[in-house]
Amino acid sequence: MNFFLMTNRWIMIKRHNTIVILAAVAMSAGVWIYSYSSSTTKKEKITAKFFEGLNGWGYDILVNNVLFIHQESIPVLPGKKGFLKKEQAEQTALLIINKMKRGQPPTITTFEMKQLFSLHDTQYDQPGKAQ
Repeated sequence: MNFFLMTNRWIMIKRHNTIVILAAVAMSAGVWIYSYSSSTTKKEKITAKFFEGLNGWGYDILVNNVLFIHQESIPVLPGKKGFLKKEQAEQTALLIINKMKRGQPPTITTFEMKQLFSLHDTQYDQPGKAQ
């Protein structure tokens, strides 16, 4: 093989590799842009509203202004006892919202409730009223 043919072949291989690399970079950028734009357009707005009922304070969780959870009572306690204070309902709703934003199920455990406030101090004389 003469020098001209070897040089020409080397240039063709180099050009092919460059085209393949540029195509791969372009495709990667396209996939990244698509995934970023689709995740930001599908982002859900999660909010909470609070209310005082016959049994105490409760909360509603709304996703894009549509009711998702209506919680009239303390989730981990038996019966229909609501939260004594609005702040307790707010803290619980915030925990649920944070879980939902992280992609976790909107459930709550007794341990998590004890971390927010002491359930043992929750005494009821009348529905929604503290002793």
